[in-house]
Amino acid sequence: MDHDGYWCRYLAARHDTDFYLSVAFIAAALASTVSGYTLVKYQGIVARADDPKNFWQAVAIYLLIGIALWGLYTFGPR
Repeated sequence: MDHDGYWCRYLAARHDTDFYLSVAFIAAALASTVSGYTLVKYQGIVARADDPKNFWQAVAIYLLIGIALWGLYTFGPR
């Protein structure tokens, strides 16, 4: 049984997960920015016009998580 091949395939599969999650978080940040609505913890859906501070904080968090995951995908283990 080739254990090295198993671990290599396992890490490669985890590596793709970072890519897909980064795309999802960046897309959520962009969609929230364009639409003016986002999901905020404990408040539900918040409009940019009603509560701009919480709106932009949530969009920034989505974008930072997406960029961090993109960095893990780009510079992570191969």
